[in-house]
Amino acid sequence: MLNQKIFDILFKFGNKHKKLTVFTTIYSCYLFLIMYLLGYVYILFNFDKYNYKDLLKYIFVPLITIIIAKILRRKIKSKRPFEKLNIVSLVKHKGGNSMPSNHSASAMVLALALTYILPQYFLFFIILAFITGIFRIIAGLHYPIDVLFGFALGLFIGALGFFILF
Repeated sequence: MLNQKIFDILFKFGNKHKKLTVFTTIYSCYLFLIMYLLGYVYILFNFDKYNYKDLLKYIFVPLITIIIAKILRRKIKSKRPFEKLNIVSLVKHKGGNSMPSNHSASAMVLALALTYILPQYFLFFIILAFITGIFRIIAGLHYPIDVLFGFALGLFIGALGFFILF
């Protein structure tokens, strides 16, 4: 199965580069959170360019994405690779539902939130989202399909919320 083969290749890479894997898996999430909070401050300090509608989108589109991802996880009930395969993940994590990847969905929707206010950095934000998701696989926390589903969810809700519906 392709999902398992890709996981095996990436997890093997992670085991060869444990320090890089642990560092990137943990700190890419924090980097997104910091950038997102700075984006919030940026909107507040540039209220001549942005308005309450922009601020509400910036807050609620990611929140809606996270809520939908959590609901889907409870419905799908997919186990994490380290639970199914009886391996040790490279980053400590409790067991539980794996699909869709919350971190991947969050990273992608936050990349779009940041793109909404700073479009010139679109490529940087998207690449960082992909790095965040891929390292979740490399660390043994998710299968590739979990991360792809998370990316798709974040991209879909983010695109709708930031660029299409409102």
